[in-house]
Amino acid sequence: MRRLFLTLTFSLVACLVTYGQLLRRDFEQSVSFGVNGGLNFSKVSFLHNTTDRLFELGDQSFDMATRWGFTARYVHRNHFGVQLEANYAQAGWKEKFHEDLGVAMVNGIDLQDVSLGRRLDYIDVPILAHIYFGQRRLKFIVNLGPELRFLMNYHDVKWNIPENDLRKEAFKLDDPRFMEDYKSMDYGLCGGGGFDVMIGSRFHLLAEFRYSYGFGDLYNNKKSDVFQRSNNQMFGVVVTALFDAIKFKERKDGEK
Repeated sequence: MRRLFLTLTFSLVACLVTYGQLLRRDFEQSVSFGVNGGLNFSKVSFLHNTTDRLFELGDQSFDMATRWGFTARYVHRNHFGVQLEANYAQAGWKEKFHEDLGVAMVNGIDLQDVSLGRRLDYIDVPILAHIYFGQRRLKFIVNLGPELRFLMNYHDVKWNIPENDLRKEAFKLDDPRFMEDYKSMDYGLCGGGGFDVMIGSRFHLLAEFRYSYGFGDLYNNKKSDVFQRSNNQMFGVVVTALFDAIKFKERKDGEK
């Protein structure tokens, strides 16, 4: 996965540089800056290394949280550009135990209707190819590219049972979900689509759906570790406001 991530990243950068050099000769360009904000719906895909621990995972659902950040975009005006972001993004997971999974017992203790979850705070840095179609005032946009995430805060586990409840002791002490044993960096791919509405001559309002898949794992994933997979997945709804700070006039071939 790491090799695939690096290959896609270098390929994207090479395409952007080559394509950008071709387009600069013929089309008006713009450099825009702005802010973004929205909602994240996240979960962590867990998979144990041994089948005898599969019952220690509850039924997981997406956890809703917030995201916001800064956006810079360079557009060549020929359906293509590049977009950089630096975001504060909340992720995490929540799970619930019930008999529909086939078992609600862990270490002989009934965990029926017990739910738990953990919140993760990341600094998220996507490097996106920006593609658009449509008229000047209304465009359909597609953003796609690699991203890096740096874990800033790892919140305590939240339960729906009292602090000293014996059901919390049902989980083995070596389960990393309940310890401070995590990786502080993640990497993956991010993609999405939406609309860009131009307001006036320089302002843009963008609405976009995003999906992010992490190639890294939150916890160690060797054969001797508890999990072989614990990667982030996120859906997002993002609204971005951009201002065209710089515009380049069209240059025809041969013009000095």
